[in-house]
Parts: sequence; structure tokens; C-alpha cells
Amino acid sequence: MKTICIDYDGLLFKACCAVEERSIIVKHKTGFEKQFKNRTEFYGHHKKKSGGWLALNKEYNLEEFEIEDTRTVEPVEHALGLLKRQIESIVSNLEADKYYGYISGEGNFRKDICTLLPYKGNRKDLITPFHLDAAKEYLKKYHNAIASNAREPDDCVTTDMYSAIKKKENFIGVVFEKDYLGCDGTWYWPDNGELKVISGFGELHREDTGVKGTGRLWKYFQCALGDSSDHYYAACFSDQKNGEVSVYNKLKDCTNDKEAFEAMKEHFMYLYPEPKVITNWKGDTFEIDWLYVMQEMFYLAHLERWEGDRIDVRKCFKNLGIKIC
Repeated sequence: MKTICIDYDGLLFKACCAVEERSIIVKHKTGFEKQFKNRTEFYGHHKKKSGGWLALNKEYNLEEFEIEDTRTVEPVEHALGLLKRQIESIVSNLEADKYYGYISGEGNFRKDICTLLPYKGNRKDLITPFHLDAAKEYLKKYHNAIASNAREPDDCVTTDMYSAIKKKENFIGVVFEKDYLGCDGTWYWPDNGELKVISGFGELHREDTGVKGTGRLWKYFQCALGDSSDHYYAACFSDQKNGEVSVYNKLKDCTNDKEAFEAMKEHFMYLYPEPKVITNWKGDTFEIDWLYVMQEMFYLAHLERWEGDRIDVRKCFKNLGIKIC
């Protein structure tokens, strides 16, 4: 029997956003108003806030405007119908006998254990799709969705995959994120119809769109670089630059875990050659060093093979015969 497990969050947001048309209205203190598709069109880059319409109209300053988010939303049935068709298509394409999946529930352990930057803190200002809660209830009622309380759907799907591998079950994870490339299993990406069987140490390579890879080496690459979508960065408190090409060059020739950990140790020591005192987003002040940052990156990047699964970096170095100091 072939079973598929779907990371439903990927489908949820796509379906709910597809039935919304969003825009912003900017209101100048003089009473002048103008509508834009988004903030980027208005003031350019979201961090630098330079560019866009404001750059062409230099007589105005950003501080003189109020920004109001607006949206036009289609009926909820449109979002639910889209979800149903997506699920039916996936089940049909994979010829599955059984399917279920996970949606985000209450809590997230990564938000509790992060100390350097707020995990997914770059998403705090994002607007939640209007029909998201209704779509979640629909998935739970009609499509075997389970809430991933205290964990993320990624962890739950990975845990079930790990169990299926041990039991030698015919099991496919239906996923939408690059994090799964670092996990053993049979994975299917509906966006491009790609089916991958991933196992073992893996590899890294470069493409026109950037660095790609699979297996544990891909996980190590993520740890040594970071993830902008989840808002964690290996160089978050470093004085050194840390680009994906430099990380790739450090890891690309590694052929086993010992070589990879030696390369990561060298890289994190380059980023943090000396301990330093930092103040995080909570206002807490404490000392960090290269090993502290490396450990936190593993906590945030690693998908759980079982609940409570954590990679202890110190133990890894010890088991591989690598001295920390």
C-alpha cells in the first residue's frame, strides 16, 4: 500500500492567497492618497526602504505617509475548491492508496529555543490569508489533516518518513521546501513534479539559480549559511561576510561527515574568531563563540526524525574524533 504524507501548509497558503488581491493605500499628511500593489512598489527594498515610487518623487519622505493594507477576497468556497483539486491531483499523480498531512498548530519549539535572532521574526508583519482558519478546518474535516502542535509540519512529516523507512513502508512525503533535501526519504515536490529519493551523506553543486544539494551535506550547508525565509543566519553577529559561494567552497569537496565537520569548524571559527558579547532582540546580553552559534544553527535547521530529536554538536565532534579546541 502506498501512503503519502502532505506538508499541508504549502498548499494552504497558495490556495488562500490565490483568492486574494492585495494592495496598499498610502496617505500623505496633506491628504494626498495613492494605491500601490505592495510596499516594494511604493518605497522599494523592504529593508533599505530605497527605490520604488518614492525614489522618483523625492519631494516626499516615507515618514510623512501612513500605510493601509487592503485586500479583495473571493468566497471561501473558491479557496476550498482549489485545495481539493490540488490534493486530488497529487493523490492521482502518485497513485496513492492513502493520504494524510500536517498543518501548523499551536506553538513552535524553535521560537522557544532560539537566542540569537527571533525564529521567523521576519514574518511578523505579514498579513495572514483571510480564509486560512476556515481552510485548516476543511483539511482537518475532509482530508485527514493533523495539527503539528509545538512542532512544525516539516518535523512531523520527517518523523513519519523516518519511521516508514525503518518499517520499509511504501511512503512518499509531499513537500514544498528545500529543507527536506537534507533528509533521507522519498520526496515529491508538486510545484515542479520532481520526485527524489534522498539518502546518506549527499552532495553540493552550483546551478544558475544558486547552490543546490542533497543529503546531510545540504543540511550542513544550510547550517553554515542560514536561511533567510526562516530568519536565521550563521553570520548574524559576525564581522565577516558569509555568502553561499564561500560556504559552498568550504564544503563542496567533503566526502564524509568528519571532513564536513572539520570544514564547518574552520568556517564558524572564521566567522567568530574570538568570543564576543552580544545583545539579542529580547535585550538579553550574553557571550557567544563559534561553537555556540554553530549549535544554534543546527537546532534551527535540523528537521526532527523523532519528537525531541536534537543534534548535539559537541557530541558530533567527539564521535568523529575532532578536537573542539
